[in-house]
Amino acid sequence: MSKRLVAVLAVLLGALVFAATASAEPKVDSSQRLRVQIDPNQSGCNSVDSLAGWVTGQDSPSDSNQRLFHTNVGTGGGCVLLFSNASFNRHVAAGNQKNISIQLTSASVSLGLNYMVAEVSTDGNNATTEHTLFLDPADCNHPVGSSTTWVRADFTGFKGDNTCTIVQDSPTPTATYSSDATHSAFQNFAIAHPEAVVIHKYVVIAKSGDSRFDRIALGAGKMYDNDSSHAVSCTTEASCS
Repeated sequence: MSKRLVAVLAVLLGALVFAATASAEPKVDSSQRLRVQIDPNQSGCNSVDSLAGWVTGQDSPSDSNQRLFHTNVGTGGGCVLLFSNASFNRHVAAGNQKNISIQLTSASVSLGLNYMVAEVSTDGNNATTEHTLFLDPADCNHPVGSSTTWVRADFTGFKGDNTCTIVQDSPTPTATYSSDATHSAFQNFAIAHPEAVVIHKYVVIAKSGDSRFDRIALGAGKMYDNDSSHAVSCTTEASCS
């Protein structure tokens, strides 16, 4: 798979166990349900028998429900895409965008293969994508507490130094935006483009083999940490950390 696959959306496991479990979080409506596409040909991925789903196992230390999102992408160009109807269809002014973040194991960090995407419009009509922002955990990851296994990539909330970077466009980047002492990487993009509107947000998982994720926030007001039908409500940046 080429570096930084741009997905065009149409709308073995060891100790991991695929099973339905009760969630303490409220059920979301259909617009907020987490959608999972496995090896979607229309997005440029090959059908290579990839697997993906919520499982029971050793999850992020940020919660204690022992639930995580697991993928096993087949070799030969497979991929998994994550989005909700809300994240893919609701437009948000870049300056108001919050809660684009994801937790994953260090072994799941893979430059240009496992990453988040925000497509933005800057021409005023909000109907076309002028820039694609690649939010790659390889360019933005910090340990979850004292964990040596799990890291968090927080593109809208992390600030304090320059260790979180967003790449604009690919394969030839047209700009990069990094966090600093007072602004997140995404805030610095918004400052540079006050007219920008975020029109699509989703996750691309294309690293072959095993990858593990948790606390997936797609910038649409919800964070998924148990299954695709229940979520934490993100009322502030800090509420979905």
